[in-house]
Amino acid sequence: MAKTIDPILAARLREESERTREAAYPATARPTRPNRTKVYSIRLSEEEQARIEQVADTKHLPASALVSSWILERLNEEIA
Repeated sequence: MAKTIDPILAARLREESERTREAAYPATARPTRPNRTKVYSIRLSEEEQARIEQVADTKHLPASALVSSWILERLNEEIA
């Protein structure tokens, strides 16, 4: 598999992405999470949840994406 993308294709995809960025997703579109089948539930205090959401907001991320990235970063550190 190639690790680089054709510059002309990249420019075309970038232009299309910018042109359609405000468009709604098609009604038939469904999100997928390939290879992500396990869900962990954790209990947090209101304060802890607020702190996570505050950090996520500053990074323009959903809180769940931020927490997932933290877990995966730490896992990589532990295994490395």
